[in-house]
Amino acid sequence: MADPRISNLERDGETRQFAAHGHAIVASAGGLSVLKGVFEPGWRWSTDIGPISGTASCQTRHLGYALAGHMRIKQDDGVEVDVVAGDLFDLPAGHDAWVVGDETCVMVDYSPDAIHYARHAANQTADPNLAIVRNGYAAFNSGDIESLVSLFARDVVQHVPGNSQVSGVYKGVDAVLGYYGKLGELTAGTFRADLIDTHGDGQGHVTAVHQISATRDGVTRVTRGSILFTLVDEKVTDLLELRADLSGDDAFFG
Repeated sequence: MADPRISNLERDGETRQFAAHGHAIVASAGGLSVLKGVFEPGWRWSTDIGPISGTASCQTRHLGYALAGHMRIKQDDGVEVDVVAGDLFDLPAGHDAWVVGDETCVMVDYSPDAIHYARHAANQTADPNLAIVRNGYAAFNSGDIESLVSLFARDVVQHVPGNSQVSGVYKGVDAVLGYYGKLGELTAGTFRADLIDTHGDGQGHVTAVHQISATRDGVTRVTRGSILFTLVDEKVTDLLELRADLSGDDAFFG
């Protein structure tokens, strides 16, 4: 049996001061890492964190919960959203943000990227295959078929485990797209696979961890899984799905 791991955020965490207007505390306990951000009135990413990170916009993907205050986020494409106390959030990398009003904004961030927040961005060459997989998830969730097709090799194969009506081996672009269409049909267009993290070996293999959510016949299912991608010449040739709860997925899809 694994040993329990306990860590106190305030006592054991690492405090990272912003240029002004607040700080962040990062702590870990076993498989969990959390960042608690305290953003004081007047805080803005471009003036409080930008000089520290050395990037033009925030390149951290945020997954978390707002405990207090009001923050506005402006994505690099111009889209603006507000996060207020009680909100859960999934904010893509590439944005500016600022505190709205005179109340301190407090947020807890569970994203794997958050451990690098308020640190200088590492100067290293990223595995291009990671970006391809991330783009694939974005295209899948937005229904951008043209972009999806551009990422696949013509003889792409997707392996879907289990014994449900969607299980099997799908060979070729048309068959894979047909599988995606079936997922949408069975869930009335509610099926999503939201990316959590990606890991690569620099040799054409990428593991993507995601959270699936879908509603079917009035029942909503949220579960986690992963896909092992194989890429050749920056094209996806093979997708091997892995599930956290295979029997539950089989029961959901029937």
